[in-house]
Formats: sequence, C-alpha cells, structure tokens
Amino acid sequence: MVAASSLSIAANELRTLLQKEIVGLEVDQIKIGHPKDTFDDMKKKDKNYLNLFFYKVQYDGYPSDGLVEDPCYVRLYCLITAVGAQNGTPSPGENDLRLIGEVMRVLHEQPMISVNGGNNDEIAQLQIVPHQLDLDKLNHVWSTQGDTAYRLSIAYEMALLPIPLAVTVERSPLVGKIGTRVQANMDRKLLPVGGFGIETSAPVVPKVTVDVRKPDWSPHICFVDEANSNLAYTLLMPKSQLPPSELLPLKVLVAGTPSNQVELVWESWNPSTGWKKSGSSQNETIKTDAVDPENFDPRLAADIDLPIQDKGQATLYAERAWERPDGSTVTLRSNPLLVTVYEAGP
Repeated sequence: MVAASSLSIAANELRTLLQKEIVGLEVDQIKIGHPKDTFDDMKKKDKNYLNLFFYKVQYDGYPSDGLVEDPCYVRLYCLITAVGAQNGTPSPGENDLRLIGEVMRVLHEQPMISVNGGNNDEIAQLQIVPHQLDLDKLNHVWSTQGDTAYRLSIAYEMALLPIPLAVTVERSPLVGKIGTRVQANMDRKLLPVGGFGIETSAPVVPKVTVDVRKPDWSPHICFVDEANSNLAYTLLMPKSQLPPSELLPLKVLVAGTPSNQVELVWESWNPSTGWKKSGSSQNETIKTDAVDPENFDPRLAADIDLPIQDKGQATLYAERAWERPDGSTVTLRSNPLLVTVYEAGP
C-alpha cells in the first residue's frame, strides 16, 4: 500500500467535512475518484452519492528563501458531482440540486480545512474557494469520463498544500517597510507641587535685520519699554494699570526699508466673533531696517494707543501693500504683538 500523502490527506479532510456538515439529506457515500465509477456503483444501490474528482494539481512555486529539503506548495482542484437516486421522490434532478446546494452552503460557511502531520499537529490550513469553469472547460473535464452522461457539478480550488507533508519551515523575516522617523523626546517630567501654576518667560526679542533687498520683504515689529530699556513681543498687565478715561499709550519699533510706509492694525478678541479689527489703523514711516535689543533708539519708535479699556486681548500687526510683477497687489504682514489685560484678584 502506498503511504498517505498530503494530497490524499487533504482529499479525505474535504470528504470528512462534507459528511459531517451536510444536513437534511441522506448521503450514502462520498467517493473520491472518477464519476464514472460512482455511477456504476449507484446503479447497484440507487442511493444519493457525492463524487470528489481531483482533476488538476498545480505548482504554486517555491519560497524565495526555500531549500531543496523544504516542501513545495501546490493548488488542488476538485470537481464535486451530485449523483442523486434515480427512483422515488424527489426526482433525480431535484436530488442533484439539493446535494449541490448543501455542498455550496457547507463550503461557504466553512471555507478552511486543517491538514495535520504525523504528530497530529497542524501543518497547513487550506482555503477552499469556488473555481469558475466555463462550458468549454467543463466539457473538457467531463470528456475524460467516456460515454458517461454529464451530471450537475461544481469546482473548487484548495490552496496552499505543502508537499511533502512536513513540519512548519522556519523562514527568514520579511521586510514590511523601510523608512525613517524623527521624534521628540516624549519623556514627560513631573509637574511641581504647585501644579500648573508655573511661571513662564515671555518670548525674547532677538536681533533681526529685515532683508530689504527682497522686493517682497515683510516688516518686523516689537514693543519698546522705555522704563526698563527693553524690547518685547508680548505685554501682560492688570486692568488696574489702564488709564480710567483714556487709551493706554504704547511705543512700537518697526523695521523695514527706511522711508517706506506701513499701516499699524489692531485686532481684539471677542468670544462670540473671534479676532476682529478694533480701533482705527495708523500709518507710520519706517525709520530703521533692524531690531537690536542690545542697541536700540527709543526715538525711532512710533506712538500708538491700546484700543481696549477692559480685560481681554489685542494683537498688533504692521502691513504694507506690494505690487507683484504681474500687476496684482498683495498685503505683506509682520509678526504679531500680543497684549493681555487681566482682572487682578483681591
């Protein structure tokens, strides 16, 4: 007797699955072989049969890192034929339809077959998928049965099956993706005992020289604090420091092409509408092309009034119009300056 192979084991697993899962029909036998042999046996017993005819085995190829002693993998093609009883009720044709319908239901609900090795450990899982055969191909397969009349059949593919049946082969790891990733240090330091009440420093004004050789240069601005001989991008003050009946005067240093005009524009924050223009804009003439916190002249700064007299926030921009070579005009805007007025506690 020839020893069992992975092909015969897979065929028997398919037969066992159909025998166990087909319900509501009396199937006397599920045979593996030529349909003609099953027809000859059916004439003697006149019962319901299913025939599994494995008509094609196809190589799927070898793994790129496989060795000679490693198994190859194949696809197995099976033609399942219904051979219904000829006498009694229902008719033979209806019997065939019921049998094929049950086969399709079972293999749709359970499209996987487990193939086990000698130690009863799983070696492979075969996926069972319908294999479409047109009339020409179906007639070609059926012509191998001699003068046997065609019966209702359906074809399936079972893949992938290892030959010989062996233990799982260790493969080299596959590369999924090659790339680079840049990430900041995500280690978070614990907050101090005071929680989120951490004092922070305002952004420091560096030395900035506007490149006025570029036709589309943008102005650069900062606040001038004469009392402390300091430059700043942000101001924070309690409401109590605002004058009671007039606007708070501020000084702004604007850098760009000297003698050119810019427009100083205020925006204030409104909880319902967001940032909106506030107060009236103010035209100023640029007097320097640089901002230098170590060496600046307060006399070059422009005077401007803060447009809010209550707690809130306001931003200031310097804008200039520039005509492109194509004749269109765009507005070039400077960096923003922020003023925050808060309600001081008791």
